[in-house]
Amino acid sequence: MTALVTGASGGLGRAVVRALAAAGHDVGVHYRGDRDGAATAVAEVEAAGRRAVALHADLDVPLDDPATLDARCVALLDGCADVLGTPDVVVLNAFPQHHVAWADLDAAAWDAYHRGGLRPTAVLLHEAARRMGPGGVVVVVGSIEGLRAMPTHAPYAVAKAALHHLVSAAAHELGGRGVRVTGVVPGLVDRAGLEDAWPDGVARYRSAAALGRPVTPEEVAGAIAFLASGVASGITGTTVTVDAGWSSSPGW
Repeated sequence: MTALVTGASGGLGRAVVRALAAAGHDVGVHYRGDRDGAATAVAEVEAAGRRAVALHADLDVPLDDPATLDARCVALLDGCADVLGTPDVVVLNAFPQHHVAWADLDAAAWDAYHRGGLRPTAVLLHEAARRMGPGGVVVVVGSIEGLRAMPTHAPYAVAKAALHHLVSAAAHELGGRGVRVTGVVPGLVDRAGLEDAWPDGVARYRSAAALGRPVTPEEVAGAIAFLASGVASGITGTTVTVDAGWSSSPGW
């Protein structure tokens, strides 16, 4: 079995890589800028007894150059297939995230999220699924901000909400071929130093979450590995929220 994980050099991406390797997948490790993180992810896969390859691709392509984005998505999937075989699981995790004040939300700010996030995710999903046979799975990583946005995250939240709808739309387009499309909606994902860097936000999250804490990268990765597995063969067109119960908060 072969999997490709985009945005695989960071904390969540690397946890997904480890979970898929533990489930028996060889893993293509996509990265954009963090070569060292990708190398570490490859080493972790190999330590688990599976094969891995680091695959560089910058999918943030100008909107007036769609042919280049198409070509880079094809090249990324070809690079994985050449070394490990055609992926039967693709996890679309890469996505930009940064703060944009409401006063600064001009066309360029909106275009940045479409260009760097929603657009490459949709194009890569289409190309990956085209190569899959029955049993292929695409897992799209959304966000709780696609459910409720926090201030200064409007374009990120809107783009993530669109990903949630992309899951259901693509599932119906591809279900007749036996290809499943699912999603995960992570809550606040813990990392070293998070509480020191954002004490206010973590405290608010703890008070809202039913379990009183953020989630771990391993918890989100475990849900992804489950959705990618044969055990989840009847699940498509839906997103699974992994947020320690934050979205169940009454809000008042």
